[in-house]
Amino acid sequence: MKNPRSIVRVTSIIAGVFAAFVAIIIPLGHFAVSYQFLLGSLDAQADLSSRTISRIVSDNPGMWKFEQVRLAELLELRPLQNIPEQRRIIDLSGNVIAESVDRLLPPIASMSHDIYDAGQMVGRVEICRSLYPILSQTVILAMVSMALGVVVFITVRTVPLRAVRNAYSSMQESEARYRSLYESMNEGVALHRIEPGNAAFTVIDMNAAAELILGVKRDHAIGSDGAAIFGEKINAHLPDIIAAAGRSETFSFEYQLESITRVLNISIFFPGRDSFATLIEDVTDKKKSEEQIRRLAYYDVLTGLPNRQLLQDRLDQALARSARENGKLALMFIDLDRFKFINDTMGHAYGDLLLVQVSLRLRDCIRSTDTIARLGGDEFVILLSYMGEELNAAHVAQHILEQAAMPYDLGTRVVTTTASIGITIFPDDGLNGQTLLSSADMAMYAAKERGRNMYNFFSPEMNRKAHERMALETNLMMALERNEFYLEYQPIINVKTGMVVAVEALVRWDHPELGRTMPGAFIPVAEESGLIVALGDWVLRTACGRIKAWTEAGIRPVRISVNVSGIQFRQTNFVEQVAKVLAETGVNPNLVELELTETSLMENADSTVKSLFSLKELDVGIALDDFGTGYSSLAYLKNFPIDRVKIDRSFIKDVCETPDDRAIVEAIIALARSLNLFIIAEGVETSEQLAFLQARDCDEIQGFYFFRPMPEEKLLELLTSK
Repeated sequence: MKNPRSIVRVTSIIAGVFAAFVAIIIPLGHFAVSYQFLLGSLDAQADLSSRTISRIVSDNPGMWKFEQVRLAELLELRPLQNIPEQRRIIDLSGNVIAESVDRLLPPIASMSHDIYDAGQMVGRVEICRSLYPILSQTVILAMVSMALGVVVFITVRTVPLRAVRNAYSSMQESEARYRSLYESMNEGVALHRIEPGNAAFTVIDMNAAAELILGVKRDHAIGSDGAAIFGEKINAHLPDIIAAAGRSETFSFEYQLESITRVLNISIFFPGRDSFATLIEDVTDKKKSEEQIRRLAYYDVLTGLPNRQLLQDRLDQALARSARENGKLALMFIDLDRFKFINDTMGHAYGDLLLVQVSLRLRDCIRSTDTIARLGGDEFVILLSYMGEELNAAHVAQHILEQAAMPYDLGTRVVTTTASIGITIFPDDGLNGQTLLSSADMAMYAAKERGRNMYNFFSPEMNRKAHERMALETNLMMALERNEFYLEYQPIINVKTGMVVAVEALVRWDHPELGRTMPGAFIPVAEESGLIVALGDWVLRTACGRIKAWTEAGIRPVRISVNVSGIQFRQTNFVEQVAKVLAETGVNPNLVELELTETSLMENADSTVKSLFSLKELDVGIALDDFGTGYSSLAYLKNFPIDRVKIDRSFIKDVCETPDDRAIVEAIIALARSLNLFIIAEGVETSEQLAFLQARDCDEIQGFYFFRPMPEEKLLELLTSK
């Protein structure tokens, strides 16, 4: 029998071994398992982010580095928002393109995955997470284990059997702590065993997060076939899992659950040759966010139609296909007629409802292989692929016109509108998308000029006219700065006295190349471009300044009439601008008369009445120009504070030969008399016309029979002559 000292020594060695096992193996085991799970999680997230960003790089090659905001938003999309992470996107030069930085305590673990563009690496995604929480837990476990080791050492030295029991109990407690950590993980974790023959796998265990993600109870899952939990399709990945296990590699893939609508990112780890662990992340919300971002990038929010960017992509593909197959395609540019008027008078809410209904009708007019896109406002584009003949495009356009012209029920209102369509054909009208879109736009404007509610095919003549119009618009802008405009004046005669009682100010353009240019050549362009506002202000200011100068020079005062464009009249500050001109020029307002067409007055008639009464408060006269050529509502007309009505020259021209024109002129004179308005007839060119108007008591006459428009010098000679 060994002496007590030997027994104490042997017992101490055994106790030391047990104590060391308890004090070292438990914290090290916890650290190893936690560290592996951490690396697996980082690797899986880095892999998912790299694949997502690679798709963005492929969509925007060469430009992806400049989309820092978008890339940073993608980095913020992570499943574990409550765990600090550093996420960075780094290019091949080591430059940080985008990052999402949380403060991390050292030491730090990181994983990265490469970003590819068409199979070529262009950068990498790096994700870092602090090891401090794991180390803290390990230190705590180590302290507990060391204390436990001391107890084990003392107990084993004194009572070996009690030491064994205490060690077993400590191991159970340690396993409980490990289980607590295992269960508290945010990622789903499941353990599996590969069955003999490698044909299936069985679930051994799973934590609470896996239960929540998979929608299955642990008791039901343990011992079940993996396919019963994940779905039969999971077995398709089993060969890859087993192959990766043989190489001790991590294997990750996205998986759609069959039982519930969830998208999972599954990472595989290999604790043993015949078993593996899965780290399960629910990426459903991330997928929805990615889809929402994609829709915002490629689809119109209001109508759900493809936007300009997606249209351009599909157009490029269709052009490439048509070029390979020597085929044709058609591009239609569609613009709603009078949409701005509807939108302004009824409100943007009704305008949006109208656009949605129009988009639905347009969808029904095309095939599933065609594309309809909304460029913005009331502009739509339709791409007709695999078109055989131009006649087919015409049939589609006619069908669209018929559908667009039908009434629209907007709930509390019913409105009607029409469409103007421009059509271009590839390859006849252009070989690239930009040229075809531009040509279709020109053809659409040609359709509007022809009267709207029609379609028009592009022709080279349109391109020439478009360039001429652009040049004219540019010259118009410079003409105001260079003072190339000037006024001529056409006298207006009092029928009874034969005296000049007024003049109409008519703008002319001394074009540096074309010379004296009449208004019909440039006024329409000025109105379309918006330059008419500045030009109209110049005409009014100049006319007021001249009449002021004439009266100060002792010239017999006459009324001066100035034409006002409907666009100029609808400016919110028009009345204020007239008041400003009157004040700055010092002209007598009673000598100033503004001529407005009935069409411009009838647009938003309620607002027109307010503006007209505000003008009358300034003591200026108001004349209704081109009366009878537009559309008038007598209910409004009688409420307009108008001084004079001008009978349009189109009625005067054949008044002596055509009974219809004679009846119209007599009706206009009778109507004006009943409303106590003065009457001016314009376009009088013959003595017969003059006699007819004199017999009907017309007040004033204007036309070539008396005087053509003349420069200021000749007008002053006329006014001062006896």
